Amino acid sequence: MGRKSIADERRTQIILAFYTCVVNHGAAGASIRKIANEAGVLPSTLHHYFTSRNEIIEEAVVYFTDKIFKEFTEKIIPHTDGKIRLSKGIEFLFSQEMISLEATGFFLECCVAARHNSRIKETIADLFARFRGAIMDHLNDMAEFSELAARQKQMCASMIVAFHEGIELQWFADPSAVCLEDALAATRTLIQFFIENPTSI
Repeated sequence: MGRKSIADERRTQIILAFYTCVVNHGAAGASIRKIANEAGVLPSTLHHYFTSRNEIIEEAVVYFTDKIFKEFTEKIIPHTDGKIRLSKGIEFLFSQEMISLEATGFFLECCVAARHNSRIKETIADLFARFRGAIMDHLNDMAEFSELAARQKQMCASMIVAFHEGIELQWFADPSAVCLEDALAATRTLIQFFIENPTSI
């Protein structure tokens, strides 16, 4: 039990070091040696806990996805009203926890790595699937949404993810070009439109 705990701590330490290296040097510049230096361990220690640099990327995507979902749950769990929970969930999508130069830059670097690695690609696909699932769960708290067909619910969730990712990418390229508060308001309007006009989906 103690050994597993130490191993988990060491793996987390390496993942956080990898994150810092990617933010500072880009994924291509985050070498095993740089990650080890950032983590304060020998390069051989990295190989003891991870079989490859790609495995570190996969684990990092999972680690930060779990962290985001934990923060997301903590923000909305105090609210029992479905519309308030949905509102808080949408607010979270456009918060600094989700959109920042560091976090967005790191995610984009992982997406680039996914082009040439099917396992990283699958990990990122799982991340999007989790977001769509979470969105549908919270929209289901609204009576109007719960009455939609499964395909319509899936499309609505996909639309919200696509809108968020597009806004995030534009904001990352030029923060002055996109107002996140306006994007939040537009997302609420889009959700209401699709719920009220399900045949348009």
